[in-house]
Amino acid sequence: MAIGTLIFCNCFSQEDTSGAQKSIPSHALAPAPAPSEEIFYKGSLEGGGGIIYPITNKALCKSLAGVYYLHFSANYVFAPHLFVGLEFEDSQFGNTSSVAAYNTLMYIYSGGGKFGYYTYMQHDFLFCYSIAFGPSLIKYVGAPDPAPKGGFIQSSFFMTPNVLASYRINDQLRIGLEASVVLTGYRFDPAYTGISQYIVYDPTKDINAVTTYIEWGFGVYWAFSEPKK
Repeated sequence: MAIGTLIFCNCFSQEDTSGAQKSIPSHALAPAPAPSEEIFYKGSLEGGGGIIYPITNKALCKSLAGVYYLHFSANYVFAPHLFVGLEFEDSQFGNTSSVAAYNTLMYIYSGGGKFGYYTYMQHDFLFCYSIAFGPSLIKYVGAPDPAPKGGFIQSSFFMTPNVLASYRINDQLRIGLEASVVLTGYRFDPAYTGISQYIVYDPTKDINAVTTYIEWGFGVYWAFSEPKK
């Protein structure tokens, strides 16, 4: 028994005379390193969503609250860091409280052109600045009054400056935070949907301004179609 114990200890006490050192593999996860040179992808997709905060007009701020927004764009990079694309947006306002005297929802559907600039793809942080503009359709659901001829629908235009600050997931994908200011040519009027009797506002002052609101939430930027060198 004693002899076997000495042999066992001697086997584990011997040194590796070859000079090679055994390395223990690391299982720590780390993002792939950014490319050393700039890559200009021909196309990109950008989207996001979050919450809304109405700014003007005052009648809108007193009548409805922001619920959500969603947007998506498909872009073409026509020059380094510059792109054009098509933008689609969906925004919702409403008073969905069960104790409210009305439960009116306002949807704003917008679509149009987009022009933007993005920073360097080989950096960990990507900033994307853009502006979109085009026609808008405003639709009301759940209005107290009977709908006018053609329904509770209005048409206008929109303009949306947007900023996206995103972090690199891989060479093509970025995820981060975004903020927008949306301006429409539509003047919200509580009398149009029959909710003016439920709020206190000045019809001579509070409906003079056009509808504007702030959007902020999460955004995604995905580049594709790397040009051949």
